[in-house]
Amino acid sequence: MALARKLYYSGKLLLLVLMIVGELIWLPDPLRFGGGTYWIDAIDYAIYVLALVPILWLAGGFIRLWADKRGGARVLLCLLVLVNLCSAILLVTIPKTITYSGGALALSWLLVLADLGVQERQRRKVPRRTLWTFGLSLALLAMLFWPTNYLVTYPGLTLPMNRYAKAGGGETHGQITGVLVFERPAFPIDWVYAKLFKDYSFEIENLGMSISEYNQEVRTEKEDANAAGSAIAFQKVGLGRGITPQGVRITAILKDSQANEVLRPGDVIVSLGGKGIRTVEELSVQMKGVQPGQPVSLTVQRDGASHELSVKTRPSGDDPNRASIGILIANQLHYDIPDTVQYHDYFLHEGGPSHGAMLALTLIDQLTPCGVTYGRHVAGTGTIEPDGSVGAVGGLEQKAYTISRTDADVFFVPESNEADARKGAPALNIVPVRTLDDILNWLKAHPQPGYEAACR
Repeated sequence: MALARKLYYSGKLLLLVLMIVGELIWLPDPLRFGGGTYWIDAIDYAIYVLALVPILWLAGGFIRLWADKRGGARVLLCLLVLVNLCSAILLVTIPKTITYSGGALALSWLLVLADLGVQERQRRKVPRRTLWTFGLSLALLAMLFWPTNYLVTYPGLTLPMNRYAKAGGGETHGQITGVLVFERPAFPIDWVYAKLFKDYSFEIENLGMSISEYNQEVRTEKEDANAAGSAIAFQKVGLGRGITPQGVRITAILKDSQANEVLRPGDVIVSLGGKGIRTVEELSVQMKGVQPGQPVSLTVQRDGASHELSVKTRPSGDDPNRASIGILIANQLHYDIPDTVQYHDYFLHEGGPSHGAMLALTLIDQLTPCGVTYGRHVAGTGTIEPDGSVGAVGGLEQKAYTISRTDADVFFVPESNEADARKGAPALNIVPVRTLDDILNWLKAHPQPGYEAACR
């Protein structure tokens, strides 16, 4: 019995340590391992350590099941063993699916606590130790994970771009590093971390959506950035047509508009009033000639078929003199990617578009003989737009600090983010850019000494 309790408490202590380590996972980021493995690569394997928690509890449950022959206790113990076995299997087989494995782990914790209470009831009427453990555990969990109405941004992890993406027919040449920062609802413990570590910033939470909706949005942004960076990279090396607009996609429809009766999210508007529409800008120009309340005729693509529809407009919420259809829209883009690009699914790279520019540079480097980094260790951040421009991103102060902890020779940032980047790392070689060509031209003009001879 004593051994089972030791295993239970060992699992609880290990879980607490792992939870704290998880919130400070960025600290060891400068570590590099054999073969140039980054810390973010090591994390993909380190997450399996979490499976030791239910394994310890499973071992304790088996010992208890062997020793305790009472019918009521055995029901609880059988459930404890079964849940911990499922939790361990989930953590080993699908460790990146936290929704399932985390839920199973939480249930395992409750069952272990219940069994500790059962054991203590054999010695005393009121299981004071178990109740104190339960209360203390809840207080610690609240400190570590109770979401506040603030968002916290703090330093993150460097991303080895050549490991993240590999172009078919390409070859690794230079060292190119992306950078991720953490942004999430702030927990009470984050204000303690902010006193101990550099570059924690807080702001009032204003996502305008639920956490699950936000997570889905950033995952979509990541996929779009992958497609955009790939298409532009292939175009730069003379393969493919890059990114071409093919209409205006409806992303959402306002409930109080007549469009809600006619249009659907996902419809692609290709003409208005008989005039072709390729971009959001062209649709805005066409709408200037429409009066509020006047119907407009639209041609939309839906499920592979073309539909002619009439929709009554309404006054815009921003300007009552301007007509609005009552929809949220985005450009429908075609990404011409003539060869395969394989992506590595990192556990801690959930989403976002800020790696787009470095992805495009990485694929260009892979598809160009001798590469385009000219011997430099390149780091950078920024979105990639259809015209090859590098767009602004958030968290530059934290990103610059993260890169400053590495041996990168240069850190490319969007021009509009330069001030924040210099605030985060004044001594870092920060180069502001507007376009992907700015990056390529700077690298060509500033080769690493001795590179040309090595390249030959």
